[in-house]
Amino acid sequence: MKEIMKSFNHKILETRNTVGSDINEIVYAYLASGQNWNRIENHIEVQAALKSRKAQVSPEEYKIQAERAAAMHKEVLSWALKNGWEGEIKKVWWTARPGVLSAAVGKAASKGNPTDVLLEFENEAFLGISAKSTKGKADIGFKNPGVGAIGSALGLDLKGYIENQVLAAINSLQLPGTAKLRKIHLREPANVIVREKAEEIGRNILGMLRKQLYAHMQGMDEEDIRKHITEYWMDAGENYPYYIKVTGRGSTGKQYTASIEDPIKNEKYKVLMSEPIEVVTVGRDSIGIKAGGKNIMKMRFKYESQKLASSLKMSGDPW
Repeated sequence: MKEIMKSFNHKILETRNTVGSDINEIVYAYLASGQNWNRIENHIEVQAALKSRKAQVSPEEYKIQAERAAAMHKEVLSWALKNGWEGEIKKVWWTARPGVLSAAVGKAASKGNPTDVLLEFENEAFLGISAKSTKGKADIGFKNPGVGAIGSALGLDLKGYIENQVLAAINSLQLPGTAKLRKIHLREPANVIVREKAEEIGRNILGMLRKQLYAHMQGMDEEDIRKHITEYWMDAGENYPYYIKVTGRGSTGKQYTASIEDPIKNEKYKVLMSEPIEVVTVGRDSIGIKAGGKNIMKMRFKYESQKLASSLKMSGDPW
């Protein structure tokens, strides 16, 4: 029962984080519009989305997200004034739905562009906002792609390896065939021994994935590594529309602040583009990227939740 409740609470937390992010983005869009819904594209749909999400959180949680959005808005206006985005914001888009960003700018947006809210200024210049909301002061991670996506980007069949290993584990431990049933089975109190064996197999899979990726990247040309990190993990390659990463911070009883990171002007980006690159192993399941001896990022393999019964992902973590 304890394991089931842990899984249930994990799902609630994931849902709450998504809902909270949406609230933060929409409130920010509303503030950026000059608190004029008519300046927001599809504002009726956006207002309905905010009303729906507001009903899913407590008044305190809503206020926290709104306060962070206010701090973000103030910081963006200051940054824009100093960096060439002139005049008032005349139109705003919440780009949560596929195709909205490209339709807004009138041409295909760069692949992987992480814009959550798009601003159009009076000088007809677009500025994308990649919005993040957190209560802490720590750096926000790069991104969390699927292992299959990373494998495809680098020409590695990591997905095939995972499928073979999971199938072998299913046969050897006599586990249910579907991930959903495996998760339930492994979390039954009576199956603690099987769960421990599955956990060990899962850890070995993470280690082998790391080993394969490390060997592959060791054989890559330095320029190819640089291109992969900047374009795939930093979203700092081809960059249209131009965007900045804006992080709102704070919680009840604490000061609300915001910070801005320009991916192109990022200090780590500068070092990565100008210094020799080194790929190293970190821990049991991570690869570290260094440039000029400076720690840039960690690429870590991880299960979404239960080992052998949930999807495998990668996280790009600050280092």
